[in-house]
Amino acid sequence: MKKILLATTLLASTATVASAETGVTLSGYGRFGLTYLDTRAVETQVTTRLRFNIDGKTETDSGVTFGGRIRIQHTNGATAATANAAMLYASFEGFRVEVGNVNTAFDSAGLIYNAEMGFVDSSYGDPQGAFFAYASGATPANYTGVFASYSMGDFTGRISYVNPDQTVSGSTEELSVSFDYASGPFAVSLAAYQDGAGIANNDGFFLGAAYTINDAATVGLNYIDEDSAGGRVVTLYGNYTMGATTLRAYVADLDVAGADTAYGLGADYDLGGARLSGSIQSGYAGETWADVGVRFDF
Repeated sequence: MKKILLATTLLASTATVASAETGVTLSGYGRFGLTYLDTRAVETQVTTRLRFNIDGKTETDSGVTFGGRIRIQHTNGATAATANAAMLYASFEGFRVEVGNVNTAFDSAGLIYNAEMGFVDSSYGDPQGAFFAYASGATPANYTGVFASYSMGDFTGRISYVNPDQTVSGSTEELSVSFDYASGPFAVSLAAYQDGAGIANNDGFFLGAAYTINDAATVGLNYIDEDSAGGRVVTLYGNYTMGATTLRAYVADLDVAGADTAYGLGADYDLGGARLSGSIQSGYAGETWADVGVRFDF
């Protein structure tokens, strides 16, 4: 009986050690609600998305973590859920290297999407140009990227390289870099890409700054200059939290002849494990966008 108990104890201990070093986790989010765009044939539509991230990892005796991610996602309008190309990585302390369907330095810049609002998380103050990012859907068969980042304290630096087809000589490759730094209530972010989305001479630059006034309020200013978007975007944004409610607002100017000033007003209500969000936004062509719905993360 003692031998059986000892064997059971050893087996349980081994399983505990193994689970601490290796594992597979599932995460993601769901969202559903209504969207409105006055330039669509059917102005009001139901919008849904369900996303699963499947992450596997193992840790070596020396403390290096190796892992990978595959994403399965369905967004309304698609006939079925689809899986994307894999991202593989290695990390040690503050260093991380990714290969395959990688995150990119420009898309990972810390403040670049801070003006977004609504359950769809959108903003006319977002980048308007073409550049690579981690792909939730299929990528070309020979698409290959390499991403590296280093974090130390309040500083993070990133660099990425993406080749749309590594089997073809002379294909145009994207290179991007970004840097984030925070000190007290101040945060700054800087990013740039060259030959974005594999388009020759398509370059972009981003500079953002944010100031946390107190626990309830934050304001920020973003500047984006992109060749493929045809102009520069300056966005002033802010948010204010009162209890379970967060109010959001932004105004964005696109430096293109004939473009209107864009703006947006939005609100989130914390449901405790989910949020009810809505926004109304006016775009550069004078179009009106609105959304209201629920998002939950797991």
